Amino acid sequence: MARISSYPKHIPVQPEDYWIGTRASNLMTRNFTAKAVGEYINVSGAISMATCMLFKFKATNAGPGDVTGVPDETPFANITSLQINALDVSDQDTVGFLEYIVGTEIIISEQDQISVFGHYSIDSYTQIDDTTFYTMSLTYIGGPGVIEHDKQYNICSFSLSSEDNNTTYDLDSIQNGPNSDIRLIGSDSTTDIVTLEAGTNVTLTNRGNNILIDVVDMGDKNYVHDQPVASITWTVQHNLDKFPSCTMVLSTGQQGYGDVNFIDENNLTITFSGAVSGKAYIN
Repeated sequence: MARISSYPKHIPVQPEDYWIGTRASNLMTRNFTAKAVGEYINVSGAISMATCMLFKFKATNAGPGDVTGVPDETPFANITSLQINALDVSDQDTVGFLEYIVGTEIIISEQDQISVFGHYSIDSYTQIDDTTFYTMSLTYIGGPGVIEHDKQYNICSFSLSSEDNNTTYDLDSIQNGPNSDIRLIGSDSTTDIVTLEAGTNVTLTNRGNNILIDVVDMGDKNYVHDQPVASITWTVQHNLDKFPSCTMVLSTGQQGYGDVNFIDENNLTITFSGAVSGKAYIN
């Protein structure tokens, strides 16, 4: 028999390619196709993905590895709760993980049809009496299709990429000052009672039926002190509310060196060995 290394390499692997192996039940040599091995891995959940679990949906007679609780072919949009066994198809205990992600979002997708899915937020996850099943209460967010008996579904922790989901609000009544309680009615029909408070970098402008909120980008605050008259000590009031760094440039164009003394977060002095003039860049 030829050495295995002498056989040509076949890349990429094709679904009908064969591996030689031994069946455990009778120790007989068998051929196994790449497709069959892949299907076994999918069905058994032998290879797990982080934050994902594999369950089979059973409309009736559910057991370990199963999810149930709704009739066969229930649209994902109509599902408000499911009953999930503590063990998934691969026999891993999922209780601790599912308890941890209550309040977050999941996606339930058909294993062989990823575009058949339901996207939900988890409202609660509680054990059913002393059984190994838990009721997961859900709020539907999106997704097409139905859940079907005897098909396998991945249940994965999931969230869409962060988006700027601003809601446009109109005032229910005239705003009477920068720190008043008002009712906001959103473009998505939600309502909120809020208090608007103006800060040092926020301005509020009353426009009758809406409020303009203008946030000023302060960036890294800085200040330039001009010292046209030569002096040994420069007194600088920068009002930056911090202890800043200082770079001195003399009127000769050379960098100046002096002792910086911080009086407080808004005032400092710079003392040189002799009287000089120039500018101090404070940031």
